[in-house]
Amino acid sequence: DARWVTGPESRKRAHELRHQYDAILVGSGTALKDDPLLTDRSGLPRRRPLTRIVLDNRLQLPLDSNLVRTAGDLQLIVFTSLNADQLKSSALEQQRVEVSRVKDKDLLKVLEDLGSRSVQSVLVEGGSEVAGSFLDARLVNKVTFFISPIIVGGREAPVAVAGGGVGLLVDALKVDHGVVARTGEDIEVTGYPRQAE
Repeated sequence: DARWVTGPESRKRAHELRHQYDAILVGSGTALKDDPLLTDRSGLPRRRPLTRIVLDNRLQLPLDSNLVRTAGDLQLIVFTSLNADQLKSSALEQQRVEVSRVKDKDLLKVLEDLGSRSVQSVLVEGGSEVAGSFLDARLVNKVTFFISPIIVGGREAPVAVAGGGVGLLVDALKVDHGVVARTGEDIEVTGYPRQAE
């Protein structure tokens, strides 16, 4: 029922993180549920204009969403599947959305495409499936989690990271050089995933 779980200090810190990256990436689920703008509201001057990215294999992003409505002012790239609906793709492009087709779930191709556009860093903001997919593919070099001091519980409660996960604890992704900081009432945990040995 709430738009935010974390406090205002963590939300401010999230915009500071957004400011450090060339692009912000979410999945279609987050884009549909939250209808975000994906902007940098840090108030700091940027090195380059922010690029907003949505992974949307079925082109479900509504034409009246905040992201599409602001595509003329701030770059929006929607990555979709090779066989996504051409009419919806054309409708998005008429709204100045860039539609890029890649093989389903090929995150490396997404990153290569972004690299060809001189995007040097991407903040993967969510949701849990997208975060899990990037972690499963070992395409993450830094993680930051904000933990709010509340307990929701429930068997159907959403998780921060979905994806394939691991079958054995020994196979879990290890994080090195972890730093824990207090951000308002929340806890911010940052670390670097250990590279495969």
